[in-house]
Amino acid sequence: MHRRKARFVRSVLAAVGVVVLGATGCSTPPAEEPVPSASPDKPPLEVREPESHTLVLDSSDPAELALTASQVLFERSELVVMATADDEEAVATASAAAAALHAPALLAGGGISDDALADELDRLGVATAVVVEPTSGLDDVEQVEPSTPSEEAAGPAGHAALEAGVDVLRLDPGVVPEDDDLAELREALPPTGEPVLLREVLALTDPQPGQEAAIATVRAAGAVTFEVPGGDVAAVPEAIAMIDDAQALTVVGVGPTFGHADVFAWKVLTAERGTLLPTGTQRLFPARYVTTSGDRWDDPETIVRRAADDAAPYAVEGQPLVPTVVVRASGPSSSPGEDGDYVAEESLETVEPLVRAARKAGHYVLLEVAAGPGPVVDEVRALEPLLSTPGVGVALHPERRRGDGVDTRSYRMDAAEITDVVEYLAEVTTREGLPSILLTVHQTRADSVPDRDRLRSAPQVQVVITADRTGGATTGEWVWNQLTQDVPRGVRLGWSGPAYVYDGVAGLVPTEPVKPVLVAAS
Repeated sequence: MHRRKARFVRSVLAAVGVVVLGATGCSTPPAEEPVPSASPDKPPLEVREPESHTLVLDSSDPAELALTASQVLFERSELVVMATADDEEAVATASAAAAALHAPALLAGGGISDDALADELDRLGVATAVVVEPTSGLDDVEQVEPSTPSEEAAGPAGHAALEAGVDVLRLDPGVVPEDDDLAELREALPPTGEPVLLREVLALTDPQPGQEAAIATVRAAGAVTFEVPGGDVAAVPEAIAMIDDAQALTVVGVGPTFGHADVFAWKVLTAERGTLLPTGTQRLFPARYVTTSGDRWDDPETIVRRAADDAAPYAVEGQPLVPTVVVRASGPSSSPGEDGDYVAEESLETVEPLVRAARKAGHYVLLEVAAGPGPVVDEVRALEPLLSTPGVGVALHPERRRGDGVDTRSYRMDAAEITDVVEYLAEVTTREGLPSILLTVHQTRADSVPDRDRLRSAPQVQVVITADRTGGATTGEWVWNQLTQDVPRGVRLGWSGPAYVYDGVAGLVPTEPVKPVLVAAS
């Protein structure tokens, strides 16, 4: 590309340290005579309405993140603000100026190529760039010869702008423009008229070092921003309330902490429904769940009161305590029954009053599901009307399974079959916009779940392996030691059984440093 020569002209904007450069090789109009729009038939600024309801700008590189924000939210902008990516002071100044001027903030010298930056300047139709870099070397501009290449006095950002053939205004780093200064800066810029900005776009930010330019670009386009520390919408009640109240046309997550686009879309949909779990958020953890069993012949209100009383002794300091009602939705049968599945199912109408009463009281619900020779996911799928209620999960008991002795063995459930349940529950949760679902798998023996190391939680489904010593001659210590070895990554632990006695002291299994997140009180 031909490198244009430039003549430096002192700006009237001495108050904010601005110097005007012409990138055309000829005289630059004085600041008090604004340059007309480079394209009279096109608006100087045109934002781009996102096509999807949710999107994530997930780059971890500041320059790439800023570039992506510009590409997604701006159709055209004759003005940009630029800085060099590794100059923190310049980036801060550029970000403040860009948001105030309703212009994209772009970074040079980062994780994007010079060609990518040049392409974006060309796509936007940029005529003028406010470049934030030191202007001290330009004080004696009369000593600069008109033929001197402008690149000699420009950093990476200025160089990129000059290479693109646009007019350049230099702004000193560290100068955060205030209202009076911005008025002077605007006078030196081509007129843009009243910008038409985005409406009903909510941008969630987790401000991390290097994201300032991207966040400024989002604000410049007109999006309303809201901080979500850590980027996990489900963990921040204020963010849930904001999304629920806004019901925005588009919700944008700025930065990699907002995760995969599909998971972000589910979290936004869930937040828009506004339903909280007993934890006070839309996350299951941190918390301790204490279970109380309920059957169809139990009075729902009595069970709800008992669940709260049973949970009280098991509180963990600093964590929500969640009374949890285990509702028997099906049990193993010694006969095949009419459908030949060796499972005795309760009707939904019978189970529903217990579920409704527990959720009304702010308790969690686990539907206890039995398995016969067929895939256990089919038994779970039959409960979808109840599982579509927020705060309802599933409990599986592999060791109570009835097999056919040929294709399916009794007393076991392999990891692949449980994974099918995880995937089904994740699909329901995503489709219905529900908070995460709890899936607990009870085990007394490690071999009751072959290939257990393959078990994984999903963002929508949290798996808990519950060491279960509810019967038999085994000791609590033996069960706990067996079940807590080689726990799959992302899977939590629970305990079901009588109080454990160790060295003469009664208590829960386990002791410090690990505590079960689920405890059976009955």
